[in-house]
Amino acid sequence: MASETGNGSIGKYVVNVLKGITIGVANIIPGVSGGTMALVLGIFERLITGIKNISINTFLSFFRIFTFKKKNWDGFVKELKKIDAFFLIQIGVGVAIAILSLASVMTYLLVKQHDPTFGFFFGLILTSMIVPFRLIEKKTISRFLSMIIAIVLVIGFSSLMSGEKLIEKAKTKQAANAVQGANGGDVYNPDLSAGRLVFIFVAGAAAISAMILPGVSGSFLLLLIGLYFDILQAIIHRQLIILGVFALGCLIGMVFFTRLLDVLLKKWHDLTMAFLLGLVLGSLWPLWPFKTTTIVGEETIYLANKIPERFGGNEFLTLITVVIGALIVAAFIIMEKHLQKTAESKKS
Repeated sequence: MASETGNGSIGKYVVNVLKGITIGVANIIPGVSGGTMALVLGIFERLITGIKNISINTFLSFFRIFTFKKKNWDGFVKELKKIDAFFLIQIGVGVAIAILSLASVMTYLLVKQHDPTFGFFFGLILTSMIVPFRLIEKKTISRFLSMIIAIVLVIGFSSLMSGEKLIEKAKTKQAANAVQGANGGDVYNPDLSAGRLVFIFVAGAAAISAMILPGVSGSFLLLLIGLYFDILQAIIHRQLIILGVFALGCLIGMVFFTRLLDVLLKKWHDLTMAFLLGLVLGSLWPLWPFKTTTIVGEETIYLANKIPERFGGNEFLTLITVVIGALIVAAFIIMEKHLQKTAESKKS
């Protein structure tokens, strides 16, 4: 942590927070993986290593500092360096900013501006393939096959919910809203039973594992099991019990899953990285912005991918957001290289 502070700059910290915001926004959108964003932004392995190093001793060292003994403070500082805490905090702040401030905005954009919103993330990922590709040291047939397997898995996962199931879920939601309106309007009454909270805890552990893995959307997993809108509503209404239980599940799942990924990257780096690249490539399928639609009540349901039959205002706006997304990734790459050169020149 000390070296990060000594060699760093305000610019580096801002870039890391912006990367965290990008990851946070990605985690809100079904079909988009925060892990994908971390990978294409060049911080995936560093994140995995830092989170993997979090242990029970990390928490114990924190409580020991309240004994006000120098050796305990030194032990706490050492633990912070071990988990790359300063970097994790910067990313975490960005993720928190995105999720807390943009939950309502993203709900609006997904409903009112679906195609441009998905186009933006399509552009982010489409132009960033070079980042994970460069991390593969030996381009062999086995690496290629690993990538193909990952692509197939992502497309298969994104196709688990058929059009009929999506329509059925929308009808159930419409019926629930109708009952809620008949009972006095927009009233937020979450289920806080023990069984429901256990389910939310387990869902949090599963979702964060998916969010960490590039190409696999934790938000889409929540959508599959019927918790996506519940969590969004909990964020919007600041329902601390639900958010606390969900966050605890995320913490447990994150710590255990990152340990597995760290082992894979150390023992089979190129195969694992090729697999992760395949997950990123595969995520372009569910992110394709143009889809067939149907209307349930007043809600538009997006189904299968399609090629636009005409190029109108919506298609033009979507193309612009694709370009913007691509330029943002390019800007991140350029800024990162500039900061690295600056840091190297200061060392020399």
